[in-house]
This record gives sequence, structure tokens and C-alpha cells, in this order.
Amino acid sequence: MLCNLAVDAMVELQEEHPDGFTWAVIDASTRDGVKRLQELRPGAGRQIPVPGVLVDGQIVFDRIPEMEEFTGWLEERAGVST
Repeated sequence: MLCNLAVDAMVELQEEHPDGFTWAVIDASTRDGVKRLQELRPGAGRQIPVPGVLVDGQIVFDRIPEMEEFTGWLEERAGVST
């Protein structure tokens, strides 16, 4: 089951930072989603948490972060501020 609040938060964040990042939802309740998590596991170095956030194949948050927390992380990584 997808977390609609997390998806809504990512949509809003994408609208605020249209060139900042791309993202995708991996639905762990589907066969394709489980397969994709298995493909990503070696690069992540451990079992991928659900929910969680991966960036460039690495686990950044082992939960859904607060919007402000993720925005701050994103801006710091990009070297920008709002």
C-alpha cells in the first residue's frame, strides 16, 4: 500500500524544486516492486527499509522524513537555499 501522504509530499516538493531531483515510488506490495527492491539492495548495502528514501541508490532515510527535513537535506546537497 502506498503512503499517500508521502507521495503528496514528494509531488509538492518536486513542484517547489522542479530541477532539483527526480523520484519514483516503489510499491513493495507488488511483485515488480519487490523485484526492484531486490535489485537495489546490493547497492544500498542492506535490506531496504519500507518506507524509506534512497538517493542515488543509497539509503538516506529509513523512514519518510518530514518535508522540512528532506527539503533542507536536498538544498544542502544541491548547495542552494530558499
